[in-house]
Amino acid sequence: MTSLSLYEDLLTPGEELVLPAGGRIVYVASGELAGLHAGRAAFGSDEATISAGSDGATVFRWELTEWSADDAKLSAPVELDPWADYAMRCELDGGPAAGQGIGCVLRGELIVDGARVQPFGAFVEPAEVSGSGTFVRVVLVRAEESNGDALAQGSLHL
Repeated sequence: MTSLSLYEDLLTPGEELVLPAGGRIVYVASGELAGLHAGRAAFGSDEATISAGSDGATVFRWELTEWSADDAKLSAPVELDPWADYAMRCELDGGPAAGQGIGCVLRGELIVDGARVQPFGAFVEPAEVSGSGTFVRVVLVRAEESNGDALAQGSLHL
């Protein structure tokens, strides 16, 4: 079963985060991580070790795996065509999600499918989202549909 999982990493100054190979996006909510400042994101698929800056960092990390993660903030099964190529996209706010994914509220408060979600609360996409807050999400879209603005994006080959 393929799953998309969201993790929240609270890193102390200089702390390293060791990441196995696999499709992932990291978003820096505060501080600095490997040269990425707050509000920035990056895609990666290779094994990596990245370090928090001198003030530490709060990082949201989405990973696509062939299992469900028990230690994730939120994990959701995703149905993907094994013969298609996909892109993993990180978006800030925006309209309806273009594909399956997971969002996380950054500031304010949102109503997601009728339920109230507060900062650092996560939700599964696609969803009906309203309210006066901001959020970041990672969605999986077919490669040919991956145009448009994104904080970060990368190709996945299943």
